Amino acid sequence: MDAVDRMRLLDKTWLKGVLGRRSAPLRPWEWDYPEVASAEDIFYCFRLLLGRPPHREEWRGHAAQAGQKLPAIVASYLNSLEFSRRGLLERNHIGGVALVDLPDFRIFAATDDAAVGRHVAANSYEPDVTQVFRRLLRPGMGVLDIGANIGYFAMLSAALVGDGGYVLAIEPNPANTRLLEASRRANGFAQVTVCQTAAGRQTGLLVLNASHSNGTTSGLPDDLNAMMGAQVVPCLRPDALAPPDRRIDLIKVDVEGAEYNALLGCTAILARDRPAIVSEFSPDLMPGISGIDGPGYLHWLLDQGYRLAVIEPDGSLLDMPLGSAQVMQAYRGRAADHIDIVAMCR
Repeated sequence: MDAVDRMRLLDKTWLKGVLGRRSAPLRPWEWDYPEVASAEDIFYCFRLLLGRPPHREEWRGHAAQAGQKLPAIVASYLNSLEFSRRGLLERNHIGGVALVDLPDFRIFAATDDAAVGRHVAANSYEPDVTQVFRRLLRPGMGVLDIGANIGYFAMLSAALVGDGGYVLAIEPNPANTRLLEASRRANGFAQVTVCQTAAGRQTGLLVLNASHSNGTTSGLPDDLNAMMGAQVVPCLRPDALAPPDRRIDLIKVDVEGAEYNALLGCTAILARDRPAIVSEFSPDLMPGISGIDGPGYLHWLLDQGYRLAVIEPDGSLLDMPLGSAQVMQAYRGRAADHIDIVAMCR
């Protein structure tokens, strides 16, 4: 009996309970194994994967798929929302992740992440920048966190601006955004919105290259094979994500050399709200990522009407009245892979 005949027979008799009451001896090793799905195969997808019999109203539509390739039929049920909700494939996704209680908020951090998570768990993550946030933010303010990572500064901002404030956290790495959203829920921070996307000068796609929680974005490769093997993420302008009725008082941007691209996507916010900007500054990374060198990025900030300061290790701000040359000198003097700068309206 071919698959079509089996489908017709099953379609006529399945409601009468013919399944499971075969008159022939059960010798499954002798059954044929066609490469296409039968109606009986589809019934057992319901039974085994969805955990129920099909409803009368849906059966004819599902049974009509008989004759299609079996792997494609099975995949359609495995990828269904109904199968997902059964939780049959659930495993412990939070192994190695700790919920850390910090003075102002709680945060989920991966303790094996040497770049960020381990320092967050030890309450030693970027104390200098933390002090700047505490000085700049007040209840009711709005914050745009570009490159939010696992959400340390997004959670800190939410605690400082309070229920009447607003925090938009933008992060392309799916693993980071899961932790970020989990932390948002753990704190009950309804004022935080999480967007899983990269930030850039235009809408499109980028490649994410991640190492633990840190990562860089770049344009899609021309080679088709390389693109098919890449982790592709969306890229959106923050201007299009921030609500037009919420003022943004502070932008934090830490995107591993893509700061210029990200801020080019914020030109409407910059013109409207004149927010303070806290930016990681990695001039050696910028040419390959943003297509601009360090002095060029600093000159661009100055051209937007900002004055510059460097965040000192103790969290104080060292004004840079001589502009880009003075900031570059401070960077070289620090002998580190980056410094953090603050741009304030003149």
